[in-house]
Amino acid sequence: EGWQRVINGIRVSYNSDISITGSNANMLSGELATLLSGRYIEIPIYPLSFSEFLKVKGIESSSRKVDNAYDEFEKYGGFPSVVIAEESIKDTILSGIFDTIVLNDVALRAGVKDPTALKSIIRFLADNVGQLVNASRIVNTLKSEGVVTTVHTVNRYLDLLENGYLFYRAKQYDIRGREYLRTNGKYFIVDTGLRRNAVGRKDGNYSNRLENIVYIELLRRGYTVDVGKLDNKEIDFVARKLDETLYIQVAYELPANMHETDNLLNIKDNYKKIVVTGRYYETTQIDGIPIEYIVDWLLSRG
Repeated sequence: EGWQRVINGIRVSYNSDISITGSNANMLSGELATLLSGRYIEIPIYPLSFSEFLKVKGIESSSRKVDNAYDEFEKYGGFPSVVIAEESIKDTILSGIFDTIVLNDVALRAGVKDPTALKSIIRFLADNVGQLVNASRIVNTLKSEGVVTTVHTVNRYLDLLENGYLFYRAKQYDIRGREYLRTNGKYFIVDTGLRRNAVGRKDGNYSNRLENIVYIELLRRGYTVDVGKLDNKEIDFVARKLDETLYIQVAYELPANMHETDNLLNIKDNYKKIVVTGRYYETTQIDGIPIEYIVDWLLSRG
């Protein structure tokens, strides 16, 4: 108790650089934010990127092993302790990380006495990454599973999960109206390995998992990321950084009967637009819009 004042006292008394680490967004609120206002830089830390993953594994980015390495990265995620572990214990380590986040950084900190609803919400969000959701839909889904809760409780737990850096919320942005919509949003989990742990290690939802990887990588590159809405069409991501805007459509496979670029072509400004795919294609562009394979995009400097 009162550690914030100790930190400020050290700052005032000594010529020193101070690094404070924490696992909850509330750390930089309240008294500490007041004492250090204008005197600190917040640096978000994420699990390893795919490029960092390859360095830890000792795999050259031009190697033929890269695609197999991506499969492992997509399955088990980028927590360092998981990356360097033998495959036989990766899931055990992930389970421990998951429990630490949920129990210590979320439930214990907020005084959640019955974590049943909380864990059900986590499982729902993890199984529906990349889907537009709201509190009412979550309440109805949990009710059908025999878990009774309220919209107020769900909204509180969603805030707790964001503050604990387990999930990130991408708001809907009306591109034509240039305003945020107050309706649905998409939730993405910080690590694909944690997602697999939360849903019981089942496969499926390949397109949504691909979206999750792209979203976290955009955050890692310093973008503010929203879900775009253009009339009745959806743009998967509107990523902005300073005066740069990037529109991204994510597709695990390119459909044969339609172009994934169609929605992007309806955006009439001149900002960069790309399609990121989960499978490799010889096609490098459609209608002037670049088509980038997820592995190549993750290893690019863009």
